[in-house]
Amino acid sequence: MKMLITAIFSVFTLFSTVAYAQNAELKQIFSQLSATSVVRANFEQHKKLASLNKTYISKGTVVFTKDSGVLWQIQSPVKADLIVTPKKLVQKTQRTYSQIEVDKTPYGSIATMFLQLMSGNETALAKNFNVVSASYSPTKWNVSLTPKSGLFKKLFVKVDAQGQRYVDRIVIQEQANNSTTIRFSQQTAQPQTLTAAENALFQLAK
Repeated sequence: MKMLITAIFSVFTLFSTVAYAQNAELKQIFSQLSATSVVRANFEQHKKLASLNKTYISKGTVVFTKDSGVLWQIQSPVKADLIVTPKKLVQKTQRTYSQIEVDKTPYGSIATMFLQLMSGNETALAKNFNVVSASYSPTKWNVSLTPKSGLFKKLFVKVDAQGQRYVDRIVIQEQANNSTTIRFSQQTAQPQTLTAAENALFQLAK
C-alpha cells in the first residue's frame, strides 16, 4: 500500500513565501481547479527507479468528487482500487483489502494531495509545501513546489504540476534520483453523479 500511495499524489501551495503577484496567480489556479465538483480522467503513471535502471508503468482511471474524495482505479499492470478521503485510505484488490486512517500514517498527507488540490484546500496544502514558482494564463498554468517538513524532504525533492482547465501532469523528483510522472488525459466533468459501483467503493472509506 505504501508504494501505491507514495506514487499517486498530487500537489500545491502557500502564500506567505511568495510575492503578491504570485499569490494572485495561485488564487486563479485554485479557483479554476475547484470550480468543478466532479472530475473524471484517465491516468498513466511512470515510476522511475534509478538504482534498478527501470521504469514501471501503471494505467487506469481517476474520479475526483468534492463530496466523497478521490478514487484511483488501476487497470494495469494489476487491477486495484485506491480510495482516498480526508479521513481514510483504502486499497482493494480482488483478493486483498486494507485500510488505514490518514492521520495514522506519514503517507496520509501525500495520498490526500490530489484531493486537497482539486478541492482548493489551501490551508491543508500550505502545511506541507513552499511555492518555488507559479504562473497562470487562460490556456496554461504551472506550479513548482518543495516540501517543508523533514519527513517530506526524506521522500522527495520537488513537485511540478501543470495543466489547463484541469491538472494535466504531475512530476515528483524523489530522493536517490527516482521520479514519478503522472499524466492525465480525457478529463471531463461528466457524468456528475457517481455510479453505484463508485459510490460503494467510496463508502468503504467513510
